[in-house]
Amino acid sequence: MKGTLTEQPLAELIREISAKGLSGTLRLEHERAQTAVYFETGQLVYAASNLRTLRLREYLNKRGMIAKKDRATLEDNLSDLALAAVLSTSGTLSQKEGEGLITALTADVLRVALLWTAGTWQFNESARLDDPVRVQVDVADLLREAAQRMPLNFVSDRFRNPGEKISRASEVPRPSNFLPAESFMLSRLDQPSSVEDLVVLSGLREPDAHRLIYGLALSGFVEREYWHNVFRTAPAKPKEPIGDRAAPEIPARRTGHTDSRWTSFSDDEEALEKFLIRLSQAGNYYEVMELPSTAAAEEIKEAYYALARRYHPDKFHLQSGTQLHAKLSSAFARITQAYETLTNPNSRVAHDQAIERSKRLSEAPKAAGTEPSPDSTADFEFETGGAKTETGNAEYNFRAGLLALKEARINAATTYLAAAARLAPQEARYRAYYGRALAASEQTRRLAENEIQAAVKLDPASANFRTMLAELYFDLKFHRRAQTELDRALALDPKNALALALSRKLEKSRKVG
Repeated sequence: MKGTLTEQPLAELIREISAKGLSGTLRLEHERAQTAVYFETGQLVYAASNLRTLRLREYLNKRGMIAKKDRATLEDNLSDLALAAVLSTSGTLSQKEGEGLITALTADVLRVALLWTAGTWQFNESARLDDPVRVQVDVADLLREAAQRMPLNFVSDRFRNPGEKISRASEVPRPSNFLPAESFMLSRLDQPSSVEDLVVLSGLREPDAHRLIYGLALSGFVEREYWHNVFRTAPAKPKEPIGDRAAPEIPARRTGHTDSRWTSFSDDEEALEKFLIRLSQAGNYYEVMELPSTAAAEEIKEAYYALARRYHPDKFHLQSGTQLHAKLSSAFARITQAYETLTNPNSRVAHDQAIERSKRLSEAPKAAGTEPSPDSTADFEFETGGAKTETGNAEYNFRAGLLALKEARINAATTYLAAAARLAPQEARYRAYYGRALAASEQTRRLAENEIQAAVKLDPASANFRTMLAELYFDLKFHRRAQTELDRALALDPKNALALALSRKLEKSRKVG
């Protein structure tokens, strides 16, 4: 079996070979560079390259791990595995050091080859690795990392069907070093969604959203409805996964053209100003969404996506930092809040009741022959100032998220706090409270761990963040981990009220247990 890397890049080949439990050797050629990747029943066990910088001898030289006189005695034509065996037998390297170097070398070989988008590949099931070495590399992380470094146009071209369904994997693998945008997307995938809808939901430019989805799909965190498969061997699992269905014929994506609506206001500036004026005059969430009060949930969803496609601030990224972009960010935050409120049955009932109260207040003065009170629509006042910088936008989203979290509007809190974390990923507060919002839902608690751990790394002296992590472990019933983090929090701040309260809960649970 053979093909080109343009049609089937290494990342997709690894995914398919792993999914189908194949064994054999995958050989790649890119210009003068060659790489061989070895598999055993779907597990990647070793990789080697002919590039000098990716050979064990070069690694040893750079790290100064063997003396110059010892290097002179080594044969020049030894393979990396043979060289490692010689050094281990002679006692120059310990077995642990040799295994560590081979593992690091394999990961670096893959990092380079995963970025090749041109060249050829050939898979031979009868060619196996003779050496007993079996490295343990985190393939999922390597595939996600590669997706973030591949050319945007190349990744976008892997999504030719905007209606293709993406669903969260039935069991999300262990928490990893997710980007805030990755955590956010996973947290919103309660049910299969189309690529087109996910692009809108992400708030990213289409190519950036495609890159995010691609990395999550390659690493098994989400499943694609269609993959371009090349191996006919039946999958190792008896039930065919969603990702292994054949893709229908879809017309090729046009390249080399950018829709100017997403990069410039010049053509639609007048329409945009009208939109902002209309939104500023909206008295309630139905008017924000331009919907009747009888609108069904599906109508609300469609209206939100339609507004997002036209007016999401990230679509106008070239205007970032301008006053108009700040107004648009503030306006769209209001749209998001309207959508979250109207799609939550309890919040919608409360909103409808507020509308009725407002009507009664405005009609009472008219009956008495007086002017209505200027405060009659106070239930629907919003912050419209908008920030002029990304940091300002992040802080605005953070404050809106905290308010939503206090009011137990978890969907709204997740949306706002995810936006804050994405705009300023080095701000520990944003990552911690985004994690707390994710922790409110049982389905996303494991994703929450990644965000709160990131906050702890950014600000290791914060007792509050460590207590949040301890609370999460307590909810997950990892009581030993919870106690460890709690001890660290109390060491930082012995009088921390949250930590002391959690300590009492842990003590009580031990007595009950």
